Amino acid sequence: MISRVTVKYLKCFESQIFDLSEHVVLAGSNNSGKTTLLQAIALWNLALRMWTTERAGSRAIERTGVPVGRKDLTVLPLRDFKLLWTDTVTGLQKKERGPGQRPGHPRFLTIALDGKSANEGREETWSLAFEFRCQGSELMYIRPVLADGGEVPKGAKDLTVVHVPPFSGIGAEETKYDRPYQDLLIGQGKPGDILRNLLWEVYTKKGETEWRSLCAEIEAIFHYRLQEPQYGDRPFILCEYLAGAPRGQGSLPRLDIASAGSGFHQVLLLMAFLYARPSSVLLLDEPDAHLHVILQKQIYDRLRSIASERRCQLIIATHSEVLVDATSPDQILSFYEKPHRLVTDTEKEQVREALKRLTAMDILLAEQSKGVLYVEGETDFNLLRVWARILNHPLSKWFSCSPFWRGNQGRRPHEARAHFFALRAVNPSQKGYLLLDGDNRGLPDHEVDAEGLVVSRWRRYESEGYLVHPEVLRRFVEKVGLGPLFTETALRHLKEDLLPGEVFRDPLGDHDYLNRTPASKTLLPGFLRAAQVMLPKNDYYLIAEQMKPEEIAPEVKQKLDEIASAFEIHD
Repeated sequence: MISRVTVKYLKCFESQIFDLSEHVVLAGSNNSGKTTLLQAIALWNLALRMWTTERAGSRAIERTGVPVGRKDLTVLPLRDFKLLWTDTVTGLQKKERGPGQRPGHPRFLTIALDGKSANEGREETWSLAFEFRCQGSELMYIRPVLADGGEVPKGAKDLTVVHVPPFSGIGAEETKYDRPYQDLLIGQGKPGDILRNLLWEVYTKKGETEWRSLCAEIEAIFHYRLQEPQYGDRPFILCEYLAGAPRGQGSLPRLDIASAGSGFHQVLLLMAFLYARPSSVLLLDEPDAHLHVILQKQIYDRLRSIASERRCQLIIATHSEVLVDATSPDQILSFYEKPHRLVTDTEKEQVREALKRLTAMDILLAEQSKGVLYVEGETDFNLLRVWARILNHPLSKWFSCSPFWRGNQGRRPHEARAHFFALRAVNPSQKGYLLLDGDNRGLPDHEVDAEGLVVSRWRRYESEGYLVHPEVLRRFVEKVGLGPLFTETALRHLKEDLLPGEVFRDPLGDHDYLNRTPASKTLLPGFLRAAQVMLPKNDYYLIAEQMKPEEIAPEVKQKLDEIASAFEIHD
């Protein structure tokens, strides 16, 4: 098995160490490097096979390495060899050069594997690194890092690696391909193009027991009965199945495997690789793709069971919280923040929630922003933004520079807590501030508290209640309304029908009426109707823009101060 992978100057990893376990799940967002790790192992394996095959005792090859043409690189599609290198730079940069190294000195891409193997009943450890030197867009050289006279460790020689990319479709017909061309199609991300070849291989080369075991796996999951592959009297491999329970073959039509759904194809592909290509390491990229969540768990359990029986190490890249939930924390390699093995169940829960809840933008902002603000919705966010600008508050700059905020989806503060919990998988030091409306004042803090998350509540029923200021409303309707007559009518309606006298006279005071009245549903719509002004709730920030600093309630500044303190934003 592989216990550690070390890469240098490979794609997104300038220098990275990955600690693996006997069975490991790589969990993270898109473009986080999971597939790159699988490709690194596959590339190391290709280098080892080419070195042992081509060296043939030549000292010249040992000095310069084995040449590899771009079309010989079957483990991944590549237009230009430099695309393998971090930032596509194949020569050492000035800051990287050591004594005696001149401009243009090769920037060796390095992949090193450490592993464990059994030898005569004893567990032995081994280590082997390969260096890759780019010689142009079409050529590179590979060589192992060995001491003079050293040999490739036996444990490394005995390692067999099979890489299975995500299923990407199946053709209507498929002829018989030789192994090098099959490997090329796999490297191009087209494993579905060799599915029939794999079934043919199991049927003709692995024996009747293996074929029957494969058929039994498929029938147990889908109730489909695979038929024996046929090849020879037609220019393609015929692979069919019977759909339905076994009630006698005559009563069921024979269907080509291309007729089935993508979930069946995905499972059949995984099982075909397991039975056709026995290996000591199986690299699976998104084996959960196309599968219903219940089927994901079922297939995952079968993969682990079969791999255990065959003493095969599974390394699985996934976005599935189902697979993460079914795996021990010490067998999960998280690609959030930076690649690292998990230790606790809490860390596992964070990764699972991150897979379920976080968007690519969430992850980017979590890495860059000082904190995340949770409010009820866009109206609350816009009001805070406007008030911070009017008050010339230190938080104003944060609001104007790609702020990280999220709505609570109405009155669901538990969603904010779960989202923040997930963010801590990306950035363990993430800060958060949850601002609830007054109608949530009865919700116990312990139900929404989370480490690093400050929970606060408006004293008034909602943020819009701080817009209820007669002079501010007068200025707003004078600016956008139909004229003085409508303005005075609306103000009279506000004074006589909507607001108690003490609230009208002292709008900045602490009034129980505003603490229990939803201003956005009663007071403000009633006033605006009287003024003949149509203003949707999302645009209420336009009213706030008419406020002067002295017309903004002290509590608003207090909340802005709290947010700035939580995010460590100062003057």
